[in-house]
Amino acid sequence: MKSRVFALALASLFVAGSALADAPACPASMDKTACVYFKEGYAAGKDDAKSGAKNAYQRHEDSYDSRFESAFSKGYEEGFKDGQKK
Repeated sequence: MKSRVFALALASLFVAGSALADAPACPASMDKTACVYFKEGYAAGKDDAKSGAKNAYQRHEDSYDSRFESAFSKGYEEGFKDGQKK
């Protein structure tokens, strides 16, 4: 099961490609799978901020496994802050 989740997360990283390329480095305490969710959260947060959406990572609940919600939300918060910068 763990390898399946990682494979799915890794596949989505390749699909998103450049959207995740500008994400900051993951915290050292995160494993590889959590890092993928962190970067996806970052991209989602940045996109939401740029589009004028409210800061609410929960709207993307279909984008992350509940076991990695914390990693996604941390990335989302960073991305949202960066997306608000001009």
